[in-house]
Amino acid sequence: MNYLSLADFRQLPEAVILNPPPEKEFSRPTRGISIDSRSIKANQIFWALKGDKFDGHDFIIDALKNGAAAAVIDRNHAHTVSAMGIPIITVADTLAALQKMAALHRKKFNIPILALTGTNGKTTTKEMITWILQTKFRVHKTWGNLNNHIGVPLTLLHLTSDHQISVIEMGTNHPGEIAVLASLVQPTMSLITNIGRGHLQFFNDLDGVAREKLDLFNYTLPKGLLILNKDDARLSVYTSSSHVLYSYTLQESTTANVHGKIVSFDDSGAGIWKLNDKSVINMKIAGRQNVQNALAASTVALYFGFQEEEIKSALEKYTAYEKRMQIIQNGHCTIINDSYNANPDSFSLALETLLQLSAKQNRRKILVMGDMLELGNSSHQLHQEILQMAYSSNLVGIFTLGEFFRKAAKKFKIKNPAANINCFLSHQELATALKKFIKPNDIILIKGSRGMQMEKILAFL
Repeated sequence: MNYLSLADFRQLPEAVILNPPPEKEFSRPTRGISIDSRSIKANQIFWALKGDKFDGHDFIIDALKNGAAAAVIDRNHAHTVSAMGIPIITVADTLAALQKMAALHRKKFNIPILALTGTNGKTTTKEMITWILQTKFRVHKTWGNLNNHIGVPLTLLHLTSDHQISVIEMGTNHPGEIAVLASLVQPTMSLITNIGRGHLQFFNDLDGVAREKLDLFNYTLPKGLLILNKDDARLSVYTSSSHVLYSYTLQESTTANVHGKIVSFDDSGAGIWKLNDKSVINMKIAGRQNVQNALAASTVALYFGFQEEEIKSALEKYTAYEKRMQIIQNGHCTIINDSYNANPDSFSLALETLLQLSAKQNRRKILVMGDMLELGNSSHQLHQEILQMAYSSNLVGIFTLGEFFRKAAKKFKIKNPAANINCFLSHQELATALKKFIKPNDIILIKGSRGMQMEKILAFL
Protein backbone atom coordinates (compact mmCIF):
# COMPACT_ATOMS: atom_id res chain seq x y z
CA MET A 1 0.00 0.00 0.00
CA ASN A 2 3.08 2.25 0.04
CA TYR A 3 2.57 3.43 3.59
CA LEU A 4 5.73 4.57 5.34
CA SER A 5 8.13 2.06 6.82
CA LEU A 6 11.17 2.68 9.01
CA ALA A 7 13.32 2.04 5.93
CA ASP A 8 11.95 5.24 4.38
CA PHE A 9 13.66 7.30 7.08
CA ARG A 10 17.04 6.19 5.77
CA GLN A 11 16.39 8.68 2.95
CA LEU A 12 16.57 11.52 5.49
CA PRO A 13 20.30 12.08 6.10
CA GLU A 14 19.71 13.78 9.45
CA ALA A 15 17.44 11.04 10.84
CA VAL A 16 18.80 8.81 13.60
CA ILE A 17 16.78 5.75 14.63
CA LEU A 18 17.02 4.85 18.31
CA ASN A 19 15.91 1.42 19.49
CA PRO A 20 15.99 0.06 15.92
CA PRO A 21 14.11 -3.18 15.22
CA PRO A 22 15.74 -6.23 13.59
CA GLU A 23 16.78 -5.49 10.00
CA LYS A 24 14.04 -7.67 8.49
CA GLU A 25 11.37 -5.47 10.11
CA PHE A 26 12.64 -2.17 8.67
CA SER A 27 10.63 -2.55 5.49
CA ARG A 28 7.42 -3.62 7.20
CA PRO A 29 4.73 -1.02 6.32
CA THR A 30 3.01 0.96 9.03
CA ARG A 31 -0.53 2.39 8.87
CA GLY A 32 0.73 5.88 8.08
CA ILE A 33 1.29 8.74 10.47
CA SER A 34 -0.63 10.76 13.04
CA ILE A 35 0.10 14.05 14.80
CA ASP A 36 -2.64 13.53 17.41
CA SER A 37 -1.84 11.22 20.31
CA ARG A 38 -5.53 10.97 21.20
CA SER A 39 -6.68 9.46 17.91
CA ILE A 40 -3.58 7.57 16.89
CA LYS A 41 -4.19 4.03 15.63
CA ALA A 42 -2.14 0.94 16.33
CA ASN A 43 0.90 0.64 14.06
CA GLN A 44 0.87 4.32 13.07
CA ILE A 45 3.93 6.56 13.43
CA PHE A 46 3.44 9.48 15.81
CA TRP A 47 4.94 12.69 14.43
CA ALA A 48 5.57 15.24 17.19
CA LEU A 49 4.97 18.77 15.92
CA LYS A 50 5.12 22.00 17.86
CA GLY A 51 2.15 24.30 17.25
CA ASP A 52 0.95 27.64 18.56
CA LYS A 53 -0.97 26.08 21.44
CA PHE A 54 0.45 22.60 21.93
CA ASP A 55 3.75 20.81 21.59
CA GLY A 56 3.45 17.22 20.37
CA HIS A 57 6.55 16.33 22.34
CA ASP A 58 4.47 16.65 25.50
CA PHE A 59 2.33 13.73 24.31
CA ILE A 60 4.92 11.28 22.98
CA ILE A 61 4.48 8.81 25.83
CA ASP A 62 0.67 8.99 25.46
CA ALA A 63 1.00 8.20 21.76
CA LEU A 64 3.26 5.23 22.41
CA LYS A 65 0.90 3.91 25.07
CA ASN A 66 -1.97 4.22 22.58
CA GLY A 67 -0.29 1.93 20.08
CA ALA A 68 2.13 4.02 18.04
CA ALA A 69 4.65 1.87 16.18
CA ALA A 70 7.32 4.58 16.39
CA ALA A 71 7.71 8.31 16.95
CA VAL A 72 9.44 11.11 15.07
CA ILE A 73 10.79 13.74 17.47
CA ASP A 74 13.22 16.62 17.69
CA ARG A 75 16.54 15.17 18.80
CA ASN A 76 16.74 17.41 21.88
CA HIS A 77 13.76 15.45 23.29
CA ALA A 78 15.38 12.04 22.81
CA HIS A 79 16.32 11.65 26.45
CA THR A 80 12.66 11.71 27.52
CA VAL A 81 11.63 8.59 25.56
CA SER A 82 14.82 6.66 24.78
CA ALA A 83 13.96 4.02 27.39
CA MET A 84 10.52 3.21 25.89
CA GLY A 85 11.88 0.33 23.83
CA ILE A 86 10.05 1.48 20.67
CA PRO A 87 11.80 2.88 17.58
CA ILE A 88 12.34 6.62 17.94
CA ILE A 89 13.39 8.65 14.90
CA THR A 90 15.20 11.83 15.90
CA VAL A 91 15.58 14.77 13.50
CA ALA A 92 16.74 18.36 13.74
CA ASP A 93 13.27 19.79 13.06
CA THR A 94 10.13 17.64 12.91
CA LEU A 95 8.19 20.04 10.64
CA ALA A 96 11.03 20.28 8.11
CA ALA A 97 11.39 16.49 8.25
CA LEU A 98 7.65 16.06 7.66
CA GLN A 99 7.83 18.17 4.52
CA LYS A 100 10.96 16.40 3.23
CA MET A 101 9.43 12.98 3.82
CA ALA A 102 6.20 14.04 2.09
CA ALA A 103 8.15 15.15 -0.99
CA LEU A 104 10.05 11.84 -1.05
CA HIS A 105 6.82 9.86 -0.62
CA ARG A 106 5.12 11.71 -3.47
CA LYS A 107 7.89 10.57 -5.88
CA LYS A 108 6.75 6.96 -5.45
CA PHE A 109 3.59 7.63 -7.45
CA ASN A 110 2.95 8.04 -11.15
CA ILE A 111 -0.71 9.07 -11.10
CA PRO A 112 -2.53 12.32 -11.97
CA ILE A 113 -2.11 14.73 -9.08
CA LEU A 114 -4.37 17.77 -9.28
CA ALA A 115 -3.49 20.71 -7.04
CA LEU A 116 -5.87 23.60 -6.58
CA THR A 117 -5.90 26.95 -4.85
CA GLY A 118 -7.80 30.24 -5.13
CA THR A 119 -9.14 33.06 -3.01
CA ASN A 120 -12.67 31.65 -2.84
CA GLY A 121 -14.29 28.30 -3.43
CA LYS A 122 -11.27 26.02 -3.32
CA THR A 123 -12.57 23.60 -0.68
CA THR A 124 -16.02 23.33 -2.26
CA THR A 125 -14.48 22.87 -5.71
CA LYS A 126 -12.13 20.20 -4.35
CA GLU A 127 -15.07 18.38 -2.78
CA MET A 128 -17.12 18.61 -5.98
CA ILE A 129 -14.21 17.30 -8.08
CA THR A 130 -13.77 14.37 -5.72
CA TRP A 131 -17.53 13.75 -5.59
CA ILE A 132 -17.67 13.31 -9.37
CA LEU A 133 -14.38 11.48 -9.90
CA GLN A 134 -14.99 8.93 -7.16
CA THR A 135 -17.89 7.48 -9.17
CA LYS A 136 -15.24 5.93 -11.45
CA PHE A 137 -11.87 6.25 -9.71
CA ARG A 138 -10.28 5.64 -6.32
CA VAL A 139 -9.57 9.22 -5.32
CA HIS A 140 -7.14 10.52 -2.71
CA LYS A 141 -7.95 14.02 -1.46
CA THR A 142 -7.20 16.67 1.10
CA TRP A 143 -9.26 15.90 4.17
CA GLY A 144 -11.38 18.90 5.24
CA ASN A 145 -9.29 22.00 4.69
CA LEU A 146 -5.88 20.68 5.77
CA ASN A 147 -4.26 22.84 3.12
CA ASN A 148 -1.30 24.54 4.80
CA HIS A 149 2.38 23.79 5.48
CA ILE A 150 1.33 20.94 7.80
CA GLY A 151 -1.88 19.79 6.13
CA VAL A 152 -0.41 19.35 2.64
CA PRO A 153 2.49 17.07 3.71
CA LEU A 154 0.10 15.08 5.92
CA THR A 155 -2.17 14.64 2.90
CA LEU A 156 0.71 13.47 0.72
CA LEU A 157 1.85 10.96 3.33
CA HIS A 158 -1.57 9.29 3.21
CA LEU A 159 -1.30 8.67 -0.52
CA THR A 160 -1.12 4.91 -1.25
CA SER A 161 -0.80 2.61 -4.25
CA ASP A 162 -4.54 1.98 -4.02
CA HIS A 163 -5.28 5.51 -5.27
CA GLN A 164 -5.72 6.34 -8.95
CA ILE A 165 -6.05 10.15 -8.74
CA SER A 166 -5.08 12.68 -6.07
CA VAL A 167 -6.80 16.04 -5.46
CA ILE A 168 -4.82 18.32 -3.16
CA GLU A 169 -5.94 21.73 -1.90
CA MET A 170 -3.45 24.49 -1.06
CA GLY A 171 -4.09 27.60 1.01
CA THR A 172 -1.93 30.64 1.57
CA ASN A 173 -1.91 33.91 3.47
CA HIS A 174 1.75 34.90 3.09
CA PRO A 175 3.96 35.30 0.01
CA GLY A 176 5.94 32.20 -0.92
CA GLU A 177 3.70 29.62 0.71
CA ILE A 178 2.21 28.24 -2.52
CA ALA A 179 5.70 27.80 -3.98
CA VAL A 180 6.73 25.70 -0.97
CA LEU A 181 3.60 23.55 -1.05
CA ALA A 182 3.64 23.08 -4.82
CA SER A 183 7.30 22.06 -4.74
CA LEU A 184 6.31 19.26 -2.35
CA VAL A 185 3.28 18.13 -4.37
CA GLN A 186 4.77 18.47 -7.87
CA PRO A 187 1.31 18.50 -9.45
CA THR A 188 0.66 17.11 -12.90
CA MET A 189 -2.45 19.32 -13.16
CA SER A 190 -3.42 22.59 -11.51
CA LEU A 191 -6.54 24.70 -11.04
CA ILE A 192 -6.89 28.20 -9.59
CA THR A 193 -10.54 28.94 -8.80
CA ASN A 194 -10.16 32.74 -8.78
CA ILE A 195 -7.98 35.64 -7.66
CA GLY A 196 -9.74 37.94 -5.21
CA ARG A 197 -9.31 40.36 -2.36
CA GLY A 198 -8.19 38.01 0.39
CA HIS A 199 -5.29 38.37 2.87
CA LEU A 200 -4.43 41.82 1.51
CA GLN A 201 -2.60 42.55 4.75
CA PHE A 202 0.19 40.30 3.47
CA PHE A 203 -0.20 40.54 -0.32
CA ASN A 204 -0.83 44.32 -0.47
CA ASP A 205 -3.06 44.26 -3.55
CA LEU A 206 -4.64 42.01 -6.18
CA ASP A 207 -1.39 41.85 -8.11
CA GLY A 208 0.28 40.44 -5.01
CA VAL A 209 -2.50 37.87 -4.60
CA ALA A 210 -2.14 36.94 -8.28
CA ARG A 211 1.62 36.44 -8.02
CA GLU A 212 1.14 34.09 -5.09
CA LYS A 213 -1.68 32.05 -6.63
CA LEU A 214 0.03 31.78 -10.02
CA ASP A 215 3.00 30.12 -8.39
CA LEU A 216 0.86 26.98 -8.48
CA PHE A 217 0.93 27.07 -12.28
CA ASN A 218 4.64 27.87 -12.26
CA TYR A 219 5.39 24.78 -10.16
CA THR A 220 3.18 22.39 -12.14
CA LEU A 221 5.30 19.76 -13.85
CA PRO A 222 6.30 20.60 -17.45
CA LYS A 223 3.73 19.40 -20.02
CA GLY A 224 1.20 19.29 -17.20
CA LEU A 225 -2.37 20.59 -17.48
CA LEU A 226 -3.41 24.07 -16.34
CA ILE A 227 -7.16 24.60 -15.92
CA LEU A 228 -8.07 28.25 -16.49
CA ASN A 229 -11.11 30.14 -15.23
CA LYS A 230 -11.78 32.41 -18.22
CA ASP A 231 -14.21 34.46 -16.10
CA ASP A 232 -11.40 35.75 -13.89
CA ALA A 233 -9.63 38.76 -15.40
CA ARG A 234 -6.14 37.76 -14.31
CA LEU A 235 -6.49 34.07 -15.12
CA SER A 236 -8.16 34.53 -18.51
CA VAL A 237 -5.01 36.07 -20.01
CA TYR A 238 -2.54 33.55 -18.58
CA THR A 239 -0.35 31.81 -21.14
CA SER A 240 2.29 29.09 -20.93
CA SER A 241 4.51 27.49 -23.54
CA SER A 242 5.43 24.55 -21.29
CA HIS A 243 1.94 23.42 -20.24
CA VAL A 244 -1.35 22.32 -21.78
CA LEU A 245 -4.17 24.85 -21.20
CA TYR A 246 -7.79 23.77 -20.68
CA SER A 247 -10.38 26.41 -19.84
CA TYR A 248 -13.98 27.02 -18.76
CA THR A 249 -16.39 29.96 -18.74
CA LEU A 250 -19.91 31.07 -17.88
CA GLN A 251 -19.71 33.84 -20.48
CA GLU A 252 -21.27 33.16 -23.87
CA SER A 253 -18.84 35.38 -25.75
CA THR A 254 -15.66 33.86 -24.31
CA THR A 255 -13.68 31.15 -26.07
CA ALA A 256 -13.11 28.17 -23.79
CA ASN A 257 -13.02 24.38 -23.87
CA VAL A 258 -15.98 24.02 -21.53
CA HIS A 259 -19.05 26.27 -21.34
CA GLY A 260 -21.66 26.73 -18.67
CA LYS A 261 -24.78 28.85 -18.77
CA ILE A 262 -26.96 29.80 -15.79
CA VAL A 263 -30.63 29.25 -16.60
CA SER A 264 -32.19 30.36 -13.30
CA PHE A 265 -32.17 29.84 -9.54
CA ASP A 266 -34.75 27.76 -7.71
CA ASP A 267 -36.66 28.76 -4.57
CA SER A 268 -33.77 27.62 -2.36
CA GLY A 269 -31.27 29.80 -4.23
CA ALA A 270 -29.62 26.82 -5.95
CA GLY A 271 -28.48 27.30 -9.52
CA ILE A 272 -29.99 25.60 -12.55
CA TRP A 273 -27.45 25.64 -15.35
CA LYS A 274 -26.45 24.06 -18.65
CA LEU A 275 -23.16 22.25 -19.21
CA ASN A 276 -21.92 22.53 -22.81
CA ASP A 277 -25.56 22.98 -23.90
CA LYS A 278 -25.97 19.24 -23.41
CA SER A 279 -27.19 18.76 -19.85
CA VAL A 280 -29.27 20.90 -17.50
CA ILE A 281 -27.97 20.53 -13.94
CA ASN A 282 -30.13 21.33 -10.90
CA MET A 283 -27.80 22.08 -8.00
CA LYS A 284 -28.63 21.40 -4.35
CA ILE A 285 -26.30 24.11 -3.08
CA ALA A 286 -27.14 27.82 -3.19
CA GLY A 287 -25.37 30.64 -4.96
CA ARG A 288 -23.96 31.75 -8.29
CA GLN A 289 -20.49 31.06 -6.93
CA ASN A 290 -21.34 27.39 -6.56
CA VAL A 291 -22.36 27.16 -10.20
CA GLN A 292 -18.87 28.49 -10.97
CA ASN A 293 -17.36 25.91 -8.61
CA ALA A 294 -19.44 23.16 -10.21
CA LEU A 295 -18.32 24.27 -13.67
CA ALA A 296 -14.68 24.05 -12.58
CA ALA A 297 -15.27 20.55 -11.21
CA SER A 298 -17.10 19.57 -14.40
CA THR A 299 -14.13 20.74 -16.47
CA VAL A 300 -11.83 18.42 -14.53
CA ALA A 301 -14.28 15.54 -14.95
CA LEU A 302 -14.63 16.15 -18.71
CA TYR A 303 -10.86 16.05 -19.04
CA PHE A 304 -10.90 12.62 -17.38
CA GLY A 305 -13.42 11.33 -19.91
CA PHE A 306 -16.72 11.82 -18.12
CA GLN A 307 -19.83 12.57 -20.18
CA GLU A 308 -22.06 15.55 -19.38
CA GLU A 309 -24.89 13.29 -18.22
CA GLU A 310 -22.57 11.47 -15.81
CA ILE A 311 -21.48 14.80 -14.34
CA LYS A 312 -25.10 15.92 -14.04
CA SER A 313 -25.99 12.71 -12.18
CA ALA A 314 -23.22 13.27 -9.65
CA LEU A 315 -23.63 17.03 -9.12
CA GLU A 316 -27.38 16.79 -8.58
CA LYS A 317 -26.63 14.68 -5.49
CA TYR A 318 -23.95 17.01 -4.09
CA THR A 319 -24.91 18.94 -0.93
CA ALA A 320 -23.24 21.89 0.78
CA TYR A 321 -19.96 21.39 2.60
CA GLU A 322 -19.99 22.41 6.27
CA LYS A 323 -20.27 26.18 6.91
CA ARG A 324 -20.25 26.93 3.18
CA MET A 325 -23.63 28.18 1.94
CA GLN A 326 -25.46 25.61 4.05
CA ILE A 327 -29.22 26.17 4.05
CA ILE A 328 -30.56 25.37 7.53
CA GLN A 329 -34.17 25.44 8.65
CA ASN A 330 -34.28 26.78 12.21
CA GLY A 331 -37.88 26.69 13.39
CA HIS A 332 -39.82 28.97 11.04
CA CYS A 333 -36.69 30.76 9.81
CA THR A 334 -34.15 29.89 7.12
CA ILE A 335 -30.46 30.40 7.89
CA ILE A 336 -27.73 30.53 5.25
CA ASN A 337 -24.67 29.34 7.13
CA ASP A 338 -21.65 30.70 5.24
CA SER A 339 -19.61 31.17 8.37
CA TYR A 340 -16.40 29.44 7.31
CA ASN A 341 -14.62 32.52 5.99
CA ALA A 342 -15.12 35.94 4.39
CA ASN A 343 -13.52 38.58 2.22
CA PRO A 344 -15.13 41.39 0.21
CA ASP A 345 -15.67 39.27 -2.91
CA SER A 346 -17.20 36.29 -1.15
CA PHE A 347 -19.36 38.65 0.92
CA SER A 348 -20.91 40.23 -2.16
CA LEU A 349 -21.65 36.80 -3.67
CA ALA A 350 -23.25 35.54 -0.46
CA LEU A 351 -25.34 38.70 -0.23
CA GLU A 352 -26.46 38.16 -3.83
CA THR A 353 -27.69 34.69 -2.84
CA LEU A 354 -29.61 36.13 0.12
CA LEU A 355 -31.32 38.65 -2.14
CA GLN A 356 -32.21 36.03 -4.74
CA LEU A 357 -33.66 33.74 -2.10
CA SER A 358 -35.76 36.40 -0.39
CA ALA A 359 -37.01 37.85 -3.70
CA LYS A 360 -38.31 34.49 -4.88
CA GLN A 361 -40.04 33.80 -1.59
CA ASN A 362 -41.06 37.37 -0.66
CA ARG A 363 -39.53 37.11 2.79
CA ARG A 364 -37.70 39.48 5.14
CA LYS A 365 -33.94 39.28 4.90
CA ILE A 366 -31.41 39.79 7.69
CA LEU A 367 -27.62 39.93 7.42
CA VAL A 368 -25.34 38.88 10.28
CA MET A 369 -21.75 39.71 9.39
CA GLY A 370 -18.47 39.37 11.23
CA ASP A 371 -15.29 41.30 10.56
CA MET A 372 -13.20 40.47 7.50
CA LEU A 373 -9.68 39.89 8.80
CA GLU A 374 -6.20 40.22 7.24
CA LEU A 375 -7.14 43.04 4.86
CA GLY A 376 -4.33 45.35 5.96
CA ASN A 377 -4.48 49.03 5.08
CA SER A 378 -7.62 48.46 2.98
CA SER A 379 -9.58 47.07 5.91
CA HIS A 380 -11.55 50.19 6.95
CA GLN A 381 -12.42 51.10 3.37
CA LEU A 382 -13.54 47.56 2.49
CA HIS A 383 -15.70 47.20 5.61
CA GLN A 384 -17.42 50.48 4.71
CA GLU A 385 -17.88 49.22 1.15
CA ILE A 386 -19.58 46.02 2.29
CA LEU A 387 -21.69 47.92 4.82
CA GLN A 388 -22.87 50.28 2.07
CA MET A 389 -23.68 47.31 -0.15
CA ALA A 390 -25.68 45.70 2.65
CA TYR A 391 -27.55 48.90 3.46
CA SER A 392 -28.47 49.36 -0.20
CA SER A 393 -29.98 45.86 -0.34
CA ASN A 394 -33.24 46.65 1.45
CA LEU A 395 -32.51 44.43 4.44
CA VAL A 396 -34.79 44.64 7.46
CA GLY A 397 -31.82 44.30 9.80
CA ILE A 398 -28.02 44.26 9.82
CA PHE A 399 -26.17 42.77 12.77
CA THR A 400 -22.38 43.02 12.96
CA LEU A 401 -19.74 41.39 15.12
CA GLY A 402 -16.32 42.89 15.62
CA GLU A 403 -14.42 46.15 15.86
CA PHE A 404 -13.96 46.80 12.12
CA PHE A 405 -17.67 46.73 11.32
CA ARG A 406 -18.45 48.65 14.52
CA LYS A 407 -16.19 51.50 13.42
CA ALA A 408 -17.55 51.36 9.87
CA ALA A 409 -21.13 51.52 11.17
CA LYS A 410 -20.35 54.45 13.44
CA LYS A 411 -19.05 56.42 10.48
CA PHE A 412 -21.88 55.23 8.25
CA LYS A 413 -24.61 56.31 10.68
CA ILE A 414 -23.41 59.91 10.61
CA LYS A 415 -24.74 60.12 7.06
CA ASN A 416 -27.53 57.55 7.54
CA PRO A 417 -28.85 58.04 11.10
CA ALA A 418 -31.92 55.86 10.47
CA ALA A 419 -29.86 52.86 9.35
CA ASN A 420 -30.88 49.69 11.19
CA ILE A 421 -27.36 48.49 11.99
CA ASN A 422 -26.80 46.72 15.31
CA CYS A 423 -23.17 46.30 16.38
CA PHE A 424 -21.80 43.83 18.92
CA LEU A 425 -18.48 42.54 20.20
CA SER A 426 -19.97 39.39 21.79
CA HIS A 427 -21.44 36.37 19.99
CA GLN A 428 -23.99 35.77 22.74
CA GLU A 429 -25.14 39.39 22.93
CA LEU A 430 -25.61 39.48 19.16
CA ALA A 431 -27.53 36.18 19.20
CA THR A 432 -29.76 37.41 22.04
CA ALA A 433 -30.64 40.59 20.16
CA LEU A 434 -31.16 38.65 16.93
CA LYS A 435 -33.56 36.24 18.64
CA LYS A 436 -35.73 39.15 19.72
CA PHE A 437 -35.65 40.70 16.25
CA ILE A 438 -36.39 37.78 13.94
CA LYS A 439 -39.89 36.80 12.90
CA PRO A 440 -41.25 33.60 11.40
CA ASN A 441 -40.32 33.15 7.74
CA ASP A 442 -37.22 35.40 7.92
CA ILE A 443 -34.08 34.50 5.96
CA ILE A 444 -30.80 35.11 7.78
CA LEU A 445 -27.31 35.07 6.25
CA ILE A 446 -24.44 34.48 8.70
CA LYS A 447 -20.93 35.18 7.38
CA GLY A 448 -17.54 36.33 8.66
CA SER A 449 -13.85 35.53 8.67
CA ARG A 450 -12.70 32.25 10.20
CA GLY A 451 -11.19 34.06 13.16
CA MET A 452 -14.61 35.52 14.02
CA GLN A 453 -16.10 32.02 14.62
CA MET A 454 -19.54 33.07 13.41
CA GLU A 455 -20.85 29.54 13.87
CA LYS A 456 -21.06 30.32 17.60
CA ILE A 457 -24.00 32.61 16.81
CA LEU A 458 -25.72 29.73 15.07
CA ALA A 459 -25.16 27.58 18.15
CA PHE A 460 -26.76 30.24 20.39
CA LEU A 461 -29.75 30.43 18.05
